[in-house]
Amino acid sequence: MIEVEPVIQQESSVLSGHRLIIVSNREPFQVVREEDSLRLERSAGGLISALDPVVQSSNGLWICWDGAFQEDDYSFEDLSRLAELNNIEFPYPLQMVKLSEEDIEHYYYGFANQQIWPLFHYFPSRYAFQEKEWAQYTEVNQKFAQSIVENATPEDFIWIQDYHLMLVPSFVREKQPDLNLGFFCHVPFPHYEVFRVLPTRREILRGMLGADIIGFHTPDYAKYFMECAEMLLPGEVKVLDGETLMFRSRQVRVKAYPISIDYDSIDAISRRPETDEAVAQLRSSFQPAELIGLGIDRLDYSKGIFDRMECISLFFDRYPEYRKRLVFIQIAVPSRTKVEDYQQLKHEVDEAVGRINGRFSEDGWAPIHYLYRGFPMEELVAYYKAADFALVNPLRDGMNLVAKEYCAAHSDDNGALILSEMTGSAYQLKESFLVNPYDYPSVVEAMHAALSASNEEKRERMIQMRKTIQENNIEKWLNDFLADFNVAIQHRYDNA
Repeated sequence: MIEVEPVIQQESSVLSGHRLIIVSNREPFQVVREEDSLRLERSAGGLISALDPVVQSSNGLWICWDGAFQEDDYSFEDLSRLAELNNIEFPYPLQMVKLSEEDIEHYYYGFANQQIWPLFHYFPSRYAFQEKEWAQYTEVNQKFAQSIVENATPEDFIWIQDYHLMLVPSFVREKQPDLNLGFFCHVPFPHYEVFRVLPTRREILRGMLGADIIGFHTPDYAKYFMECAEMLLPGEVKVLDGETLMFRSRQVRVKAYPISIDYDSIDAISRRPETDEAVAQLRSSFQPAELIGLGIDRLDYSKGIFDRMECISLFFDRYPEYRKRLVFIQIAVPSRTKVEDYQQLKHEVDEAVGRINGRFSEDGWAPIHYLYRGFPMEELVAYYKAADFALVNPLRDGMNLVAKEYCAAHSDDNGALILSEMTGSAYQLKESFLVNPYDYPSVVEAMHAALSASNEEKRERMIQMRKTIQENNIEKWLNDFLADFNVAIQHRYDNA
């Protein structure tokens, strides 16, 4: 049997009756196998949660690759037939882009995750240009563009997501110039001095500039993009103001729209009696430790997990009085396990955890509790709320929603957030204990400051951060982008 979540209607006055088409590498649903049955459930993550209801309410469409279904040995057609037999309707149509094994190897694991990802996260030493990967990336982006052209009309709002599909806007614009195209970049956009390392830099810029509006998480990312476009495409780009440029004869809006979380949902979970029971069980299970620190990340080199382990080691060296009093829980969600860099990272983190625990453990206490798996949000909220502090120290991160989730989960206004200055969320969460993640001693001192702070100080910091997140939630991100998308489209119509 296949089950899907019920349709959640969410009105969007910004769309004004227009259909919303989302285009992403990732699928909005995934197959869950339960004994002799199958269940189709919404994929995890704030982006899917935010966009899914609006696609439903606009009778929209989601264009994505069929990767989840390939990995589970079920084609999308198989699932559709099974759903029909069980009288179950999908919440909205999915248009699956078929990719070959070669496509996946070179487009996804190759160019997107071994070239764009390291370069955009300021790891040029991990970057090496491969012509074959660029060719496959271009070909796959053409496939997505063709799917848009075949399924969209000039009345639709087409919103293309992220670094996997940076060429799609221009490919679509070439095929059908009157379509309404938005693009959002969910990773940092690097400074000119880093971006120009990319041999295909001009092609990437032209690809993104096919959109009517381009969104980034922070003003700096938007600024860097405009500077790169102006410097690398001098005969094609003219900057009009801080948020607008002319690309050839067409105006493009470029602006920051910081993504966020479903604050109300996480806050509500944190207030449930069963969450408090889980928190009590967690704290009891780590006795004699009375204090809990927490890290939650995908296992990715940009997240600074290995560096975090070194900081934990240094902390117990500098402040031995916290031995047996503090335990640090690290949840590492498996990510891109087929990529060699990620396999090596797992080995390094495993070794670091073993080394540190071997050095400091005593009388049944170990400083680090390491969990290599994912958790549903209900369980994560219990971990968030149980933690006296969260250490969020990515070496570079486009936004980092873990920091926001940690604050949202603290409906008790307790806890302390130690946050890397290299995250997009640092622009908003200024009441956190901000640190340079490359400066291990400063991270250690921030940990000590967070643990030593008075309850009143921690409460004041947390109340303000929760207020910021509540006012700038995922719904605001969505509505702000769509409102400006509407304005950009209207401007194009007025000047046609």
